[in-house]
Amino acid sequence: MKIVVIGGDAAGMSAASQVKRRRKDWQVTVLEKGRFTSYAACGIPYYLAGDVADFDDLVVVTPDEFRSKRGIDVRMGWEATSIDTRDRKVTARTDTGSSDSLPYDRLLIATGASPIVPDWPGVDLAGVTAVRNLDDAEHLERLLSAEPKRAVVVGAGYVGLEMAEALARRGLEVTVVEKLAGVMGGAEDTLTQMVLDEAEHHGIRILLETSVEGFQGTEGRLTTVQTDAGGLPADLAVVSLGVRPNSALAAKAGIALGSFGAIHVDVGQRTDIEDVFAAGDCAEANHLVLGRPVYIPLALTANRQGRVAGANMAGGQERFPGVVGSAVTRLFDLTIARTGIDEATAERAGIPFKTVATEAPSKAHYYPGHEPVWVKLVFRSDNHKLLGAWLVGRDPCAGKRADVLAVALSTGMSIEQIGDLDLTYAPPFAPVWDPILQAANKARFQLAREQNSG
Repeated sequence: MKIVVIGGDAAGMSAASQVKRRRKDWQVTVLEKGRFTSYAACGIPYYLAGDVADFDDLVVVTPDEFRSKRGIDVRMGWEATSIDTRDRKVTARTDTGSSDSLPYDRLLIATGASPIVPDWPGVDLAGVTAVRNLDDAEHLERLLSAEPKRAVVVGAGYVGLEMAEALARRGLEVTVVEKLAGVMGGAEDTLTQMVLDEAEHHGIRILLETSVEGFQGTEGRLTTVQTDAGGLPADLAVVSLGVRPNSALAAKAGIALGSFGAIHVDVGQRTDIEDVFAAGDCAEANHLVLGRPVYIPLALTANRQGRVAGANMAGGQERFPGVVGSAVTRLFDLTIARTGIDEATAERAGIPFKTVATEAPSKAHYYPGHEPVWVKLVFRSDNHKLLGAWLVGRDPCAGKRADVLAVALSTGMSIEQIGDLDLTYAPPFAPVWDPILQAANKARFQLAREQNSG
């Protein structure tokens, strides 16, 4: 049995490895157009900031290790250019520049995603870059070696804030430009203000409701980021506006895409073409709260989808249950986490909702180092089931508390059930009533008051 995988990062290599674990005698070939396999793109900002000492530490498993230890034929520098689903073959441009065709019995498309970079004037100037993969990280490191003084980060999402911190810690004067009225996709006022305060405390300026219009330079090098509020002097600009799925190869082969432009898959990661699978940042995922396909490209999702795809390509019957959109980041000492959907998404989906917010200590009030954790819950107003949550605080545990609420979302728990959870308690770790319990019970009491007053 011949298995071909297009893409050698998280989803692709998870799938390839899963096939070889189950079918050691099957031929598994991976085509990867870049120079790296199975790397930690999420670690790039922390490498640039100096938290990760060695660039090679970002590579989880090398191509040689996949070949020698797992028996996977990894072909680096091979870019798939077309898929023939009728004759079951993939044509690729090889590392020598020639073209070759590989027959397959089962195929996985794991082509990932590319950064969104609008066609602004001057976007090709030296000093303007996006950061998505390890090649981009090396390029940015070279730009930083020229000792730029002023940087502009375009976009105040998770990666934008992480990059802003990294550049500030490298000694640059950093300005973040965001066209929305809030950070992280327009997050509500309280959270946004916490992020603005933390950024300002560390010398980072965040300009909200400001749009980039282009870049200007001298002798081919960036000097100014032009916005609708005026020009910002800059030696370096990092565009961080999210990503879009690399689905053109699949579409060209007649494979169905979803409404977000990502490859449409079922719960087994199968596409609408027999024996063709897709996984990772090029594919959709079902949202457990919304009950429909969404495009939320995250590292764990890619690994999970790849594992399911590989198992099923090897004859298994695995299911990918879906996602709730859990994510966490850090801006200096501030931890920001979310899971589920926010009010704007609920409103667009026509879901009746209520919200509650509270602030509670992360540890017992008498224990040294206790810090407040801000918790906001969004829940249905009819059956009180949790829809989403934000958690922000200086205690790193604020981020992992979101995992409790991710479980609550995945199992369809109500505010009342969350308030009744038997969570751990010890003074160094939490107060008797954990911030999660306090938020859920505040919602519970709010509902009771509304019922009594009605």
